[in-house]
Amino acid sequence: MKLTYLRGGSIAIIAIAALIVGVKALLTIQNINRITNVELVGEQTIYGKPGSQMIVRMGKTVAVATDKEGIPDLTAGLDLQPGTSIPDNHLLFFPKTTRGLQADLQTDNEIWITVRGGYTVYNESGKKIKPIIE
Repeated sequence: MKLTYLRGGSIAIIAIAALIVGVKALLTIQNINRITNVELVGEQTIYGKPGSQMIVRMGKTVAVATDKEGIPDLTAGLDLQPGTSIPDNHLLFFPKTTRGLQADLQTDNEIWITVRGGYTVYNESGKKIKPIIE
C-alpha cells in the first residue's frame, strides 16, 4: 500500500517537472521569435543575442564589435566590419553577443531598429539599460 502511494507521488512530481520544463521551452521559443521595434537615443548601442536579426528602419548607425569581427548583411551578402555604415532596410544576422549597432555620432537623427530575437542595449557609459520600444 505504501509503495503504491510513493509511486503515485513520484509520478506526479515527474509530471509537474515535465510541465515546468515544457513551459520554459515554450517561453524561450517565443522570445527567440519575438519582434520588437527599438529606438536608439544619443550614443546608445544595441547588441544582438546569438541568432538574432535586425533591420535598421530609420536613422544612421554603424557596426560595432568587441571581437573585431563583422556582422553578416544577409541582404547584400557582405560582412560589415566595425565602423561600417549600416544601410537602411538590410537584414543583419548576429551570430554572437559581441556584435551590435551604434548611432552614427556624426549625425543627429532618430533611430529605429526592428529586432527579431534577443538583444541588449547599453548607454554611452556602457551601462545596460531598458530601451524605448514600440
